[in-house]
This record gives sequence, structure tokens and C-alpha cells, in this order.
Amino acid sequence: MKTLTLNIYGENDEIIKTYETSHIRWRLFSDAIKLNEEIKDKDEFAQLEALGEFIKNIFIGLTDEELKLADAFDIFNNFKIVINMANAIKGGARKNA
Repeated sequence: MKTLTLNIYGENDEIIKTYETSHIRWRLFSDAIKLNEEIKDKDEFAQLEALGEFIKNIFIGLTDEELKLADAFDIFNNFKIVINMANAIKGGARKNA
């Protein structure tokens, strides 16, 4: 299992906190697929807001203030990892049906 990591940065780009998990709750896979579909037609602000809420479900205890200090590419990459894992599960289920 891949470990997901989210660094929180200070004023001088120093890492002040790191969230890590290698445990993705099952519900997050379906939430990720649903979210990916729902945000396609939304404006950028709505997409970012929804993605932020999703990331807070991965990294338990992550606050809104900490999320503001996270690197955007780290957020996108973590979401992409979960989406890819969810799609792999979905694809595997189709093959076994």
C-alpha cells in the first residue's frame, strides 16, 4: 500500500507538520469516484473546495487553516492516487463479473 503524505508549510516554505497515512478507508474509494464525476462541470472554486473537503477525510485531524498551508500539487497528487486505486478496484470488479 502506498503511503499518502501531506506536508504543511510555514512562511519560509519550511515543513511545519506532516500528515501521513497508509490506510485508506473503503468509503473513500466510492467518495473519490463520485467526487471526480461531480466536479467535472463545476467552476474551479467549487472544485477546489470539494477537493479540500475530500483531503480532510483522508488526513484525519487536518484543519482548514493547515489545508491553506499545504502545497496544491501534494493535494492533487494524493487525490489522483486515491482515484487511480479506486479505478483499479472498479476495473478489477468488472473483470471478475
